[in-house]
Amino acid sequence: MVTPHDVRPDDPLVRWMVAPSFADAVGSLDRPCVAEGGNVAWLGRAARPGERWVTGVGEDPAAVVRLVSRIAGDHEVDGVTVSEPAFGLLPDLLRTPDPGHWCLWVLDPHAPTEDTSGTVDVAHDDPRIVPLLAHSTSAHVFPGDPRVVRWAGVEEDGALVCVAGQVTEPSGAAHLVSVCTEPSARGRGLARGVCSRIIEAARAEGAPAVVLEMYTANEAGRRTYTALGFRESGRYASGLLAHALPTLRS
Repeated sequence: MVTPHDVRPDDPLVRWMVAPSFADAVGSLDRPCVAEGGNVAWLGRAARPGERWVTGVGEDPAAVVRLVSRIAGDHEVDGVTVSEPAFGLLPDLLRTPDPGHWCLWVLDPHAPTEDTSGTVDVAHDDPRIVPLLAHSTSAHVFPGDPRVVRWAGVEEDGALVCVAGQVTEPSGAAHLVSVCTEPSARGRGLARGVCSRIIEAARAEGAPAVVLEMYTANEAGRRTYTALGFRESGRYASGLLAHALPTLRS
């Protein structure tokens, strides 16, 4: 059976965000992955437990859409992720009414980190994290999520004013998540220090890469992550399909 790694082994999304044991993980499905040239689509990139997502990537948008449509024709799917140029070609049944346009960033392995002297490790159950993340429009990992490896932050007068978390992908890559600064503390570079603390810890533990996902329109984030040595490595569009919205978001 073909796997995403067979078709696009150097694609950053496939390399770092898809489990190396992909075939074993979805072996019960009749046709979980299909390919056409250097384009591939597969089931398995779910945002939350219980959702079934189809992902398609490649250099030929029309081919990506054909492959995603084949998967969706054989299996019930709740959401779609495709390389951004393919999104406008999706048929109506596969086009989410609420798309998120995002990009994947990968850290230059030789990039130096910033000063972390003003940062601290934050306990997994720290009650200050959730109220702080309420200021974020993109945070999707919260305390209690079993995937979280660590939280780091900046404290001022007992308040938590900046935070970031880390999960580890099945590839071993460290994934920066839920980076947020309290609005009144923004513009001071706090997120760079917090992210650097996590990057240093992940590198010390042997992570082969550090990655993050960011909404494409987030210009403040773009400046922060570029300064840290991250490079944009692909653009995508994702979202739940219309039929899944009432049942999965009620």
